[in-house]
Amino acid sequence: MKNVKFKLLLALVAFGSVTFTACNPDETVEPTKPQLNFLAGAGYVSGDGDIVAGSDFTVGLSASHESKIETLKVTVSYDGGTEVAPLNCTLCDTTFGEKTFTIDFTNTVENKPGTETWNFTIADKDGNSTTKSITLNRTSAPKAVRKIDITLGNQKAASVGSTLNMEDMSVNLLAAARTNSEMMDLIYVVDDNGSSYLGAPSSDDVDALLTTSDWTTRNKTEIRVTNITVGQFGSMTDSKELLAEYNSSEATTQYAEIKSGDIVFVNPVSANGKFALIKINSIGLDNTMAVEVLVEDQ
Repeated sequence: MKNVKFKLLLALVAFGSVTFTACNPDETVEPTKPQLNFLAGAGYVSGDGDIVAGSDFTVGLSASHESKIETLKVTVSYDGGTEVAPLNCTLCDTTFGEKTFTIDFTNTVENKPGTETWNFTIADKDGNSTTKSITLNRTSAPKAVRKIDITLGNQKAASVGSTLNMEDMSVNLLAAARTNSEMMDLIYVVDDNGSSYLGAPSSDDVDALLTTSDWTTRNKTEIRVTNITVGQFGSMTDSKELLAEYNSSEATTQYAEIKSGDIVFVNPVSANGKFALIKINSIGLDNTMAVEVLVEDQ
């Protein structure tokens, strides 16, 4: 019986030792930090990348915590400098008092080349915080623009040129275009169904209508019909939107069907050709088309 009691005593001592060790007051429990994520999708900036200088951007913030998130603070560092509070930003020092929230933050990058890092910090009442950052590389600053009214004729027009030189914005008849093919960037044609197209000299579809394959140079101009509206085009006073199209990763083609009201991005590859936005003002029954070309005013 004594042996049994002795073993029981040892067991209790061992248990007490384990219990004491588990309750060691020197051990600390790391506080739980709030969770912060950037929303992805159309219209959102969710990671580091390029942006046209002077452009607006939107970051979607999604936050959650086991206790209430008390504050959101936003700071920015321009070109590697000290973090500062952005000017005129009501959302940059906000009190929430919520366990979860989703909110859009919109601001504008500086209107010059460089970088800026935006820092987003959420914290609870005890100071437990999480910070996430996005660095934006500001590309070419927008410049003033000029708009040029031009009339093009398709291949059926008798006296109005169908080919555009995007260096000096001159319209050329096909004979002159063939002679100076290295300077030709854009051609207006219609197909057998009467549909209108803008094409590069390198386009096989253009070649089928004009036989550009006998040209010395067939420039591979890039073309894209944009989502820009006529109203937006009309309000453009600098090249911000033009530069956005130039830097876009959206696909281009060398032959695009067009209609009145379209805004077309055109990027020539000729030596001095200017990239441009072209608004299709009207397509006439007389085989001519009136357009307005927007380029940087250099």
